[in-house]
Amino acid sequence: MEYFLKDCEYLLVINPEDGKIINCNEAYTRLVGYSKEEICEQAVLERLAVENTIMFLEVLEDVVSGTKAMITANHNRKNGEPVRLDNYLIARRHSYIEIWMKKNKPPVLPIQRRRLLDMIIDYAPDMFWAKDLQGRYLFTNKALCEKLLGIEDMREAIGKTDIFFALKEMASHPDNPSWYTMGEMRQNSDELVIKHLTPMHFEEHGRVRGKEIYLDVHKAPLYNCDGVLIGTVGIGRDITLQKEFESKVEEEQLKKAELFESLLNSTIEGLLIFDEEQKCIHYNQPIKEIFGYSDEELWQKEALSFAMDSSRELIMERFGKNDATPYEVLLKRKDGTAFWALVRGKFMKLEGKEVKVWAIVDISPLKEKERAITFQAEHDPLTNLINRRHFFRIFESVLEKADQNRQYRGLLFIDLDRFKPVNDTMGHNIGDQLLQLVAQRLQSSLRKSDLISRFGGDEFLALIATETTDIEDAKRRISMIAEKILRSIKAPYRIEDKNVEIGASIGITVFNSSERDLNQLILDADSAMYEAKKEGGNCYAFNE
Repeated sequence: MEYFLKDCEYLLVINPEDGKIINCNEAYTRLVGYSKEEICEQAVLERLAVENTIMFLEVLEDVVSGTKAMITANHNRKNGEPVRLDNYLIARRHSYIEIWMKKNKPPVLPIQRRRLLDMIIDYAPDMFWAKDLQGRYLFTNKALCEKLLGIEDMREAIGKTDIFFALKEMASHPDNPSWYTMGEMRQNSDELVIKHLTPMHFEEHGRVRGKEIYLDVHKAPLYNCDGVLIGTVGIGRDITLQKEFESKVEEEQLKKAELFESLLNSTIEGLLIFDEEQKCIHYNQPIKEIFGYSDEELWQKEALSFAMDSSRELIMERFGKNDATPYEVLLKRKDGTAFWALVRGKFMKLEGKEVKVWAIVDISPLKEKERAITFQAEHDPLTNLINRRHFFRIFESVLEKADQNRQYRGLLFIDLDRFKPVNDTMGHNIGDQLLQLVAQRLQSSLRKSDLISRFGGDEFLALIATETTDIEDAKRRISMIAEKILRSIKAPYRIEDKNVEIGASIGITVFNSSERDLNQLILDADSAMYEAKKEGGNCYAFNE
C-alpha cells in the first residue's frame, strides 16, 4: 500500500460510525478552498460525489474489517468546480479511516504484459472485462464490445458503465423499452461480488438490440499488486444457442425415442425416471446392472421401494425438490443387499408431463475403501485391536459420562510375562504370531461392552464396565474378568510346531468420575501392574 500512498498529497480522516470528517491536511484545504473547520463540519458524502452510495457504504464496511480499497470520485470545491481524485481507504487501529488522495489518472488495468494479454483475449470468442468499483470499464476485449456494447473501438468503453451503454441504446429506440435490458442486471451482479469479496457465477440474460441473449458469467474481485480492492474482473460466454437448443428439446418433448435411449445409455450413471406418482416409467441399462431387476420388474416400481428404511425419510424430503445437489443414501438391490449410492435429482418435461430424473452412482466400492482407511487409522496392524490413539479417544468420552451415572469402571494394564525371551530366542515371526493369538484370547475373554487395545509392544489396555455403583461389587466383577484373562493367556500356544508358554501381570485401577485424567489412570494401573510383577507375575493387583 505504501507504494500507492507515496504520491498522495491530500488526506481526510473520517469516523466510520457516522461518516463525519474529523481531520484533514492543509494540502486538501488548499485544493478544495474550504477551511479545516468548514471541512470538519461536513460528512464524507458531502465531500465525495460517489456514483453509487450503497456500494460506497459497503466498501467502508469492508475497510473497517481490514480490507484496503481504492475508489475514484469527484470532490466538491468551494468554487463549485469538482476535482477528480483517486481515494485510497485504510482503517487505522483507533477506529478511524484515513482517505489518502491524489489526482486521478485515466483508469488502467494494473496487469503486467498488457500487450500480450490483449493479443490473447482479443481473439477469444468469450467476453473479457475489468471494471473499477464504480462499475466503469477498465478493460474490454473485442467480443464484449461487439456482442454486448455495440461499439467497434475498445477504447470507447473505458471509463463508461453498463448503464451508460444501456441508456445509449434505449435512447436510440425510445418506442421499444425492451430494446436493451442487460445493463442493470450486470451492474447488480458486480455489486454482489464486491459485497461478498468472493468469485461468483451468474447466468445473466436480457435483450441486446432487441434480441434475447444468455450469458454464462464468472466474476471475481479485482485487486492490484498491493492487495488493494479496485474493482471486478469477469469472463462471459454467450450461451444463447445452447439455451435455444435446450428450449427446443423441451418443446419437442423428447419425441425421438431412439435418440433419447442412446443418450440415456451413454452415461455410466444409472438413470431412473419417475412420473408424478413417483412410479418408474423409464430407465437406462446401467440401472438394470446396478439393481438386478428385469424390465418387467422395473416398470411402475415405486421410488421408495429402491431405498433401505434408514434412507426413506431423506429420499422423501429430497424427491419433491428440484435440487441437483448430490446426496448419499442407502439403496437396496433385488436380492435385498444394501449399497451406498450417490443420487442427484432433477425435474424435467417429458411428453408434456413433469417427471423426476434420478442419476445414481454406486459408490459402495468407494465406501469400502473409506472403511478400510478408517480401520487402518484406528487399529493396530498386527493384532487388529484398536490402537492406543483410538482407545484414548473412546476413553475421553467414557470419562465425560462417568460423572453422570457414577458407575464404576476398571482400567486394566496387561503386560505379558516371559514374552521377551520368546521373542529373542524363537524369533520375531514367532513373537508376532504369539501377539496375534494373545489378542484373540483377550477379545474372547471380554464382553461386548468391554474394550481392549494394544498399548504397545507386549502391553495391552482393557476398559471394563461393571454397571454397579458399589466399589466392592465392582472390584469383585473386575477380578472375575482378570482371572479369566490370566487363565486364557497362560494356556499353552502351538506356533509352527513349537510349544510356547507365557503369562501376564495385570494392574487394575477403578474409577467412577473424571477426577483423574486418562494419563493418571494409566499411571495408576501401570503401578499396580508392577506390584503384580513383584508377586511373581501371572496375577493381578489393584491400585490402592
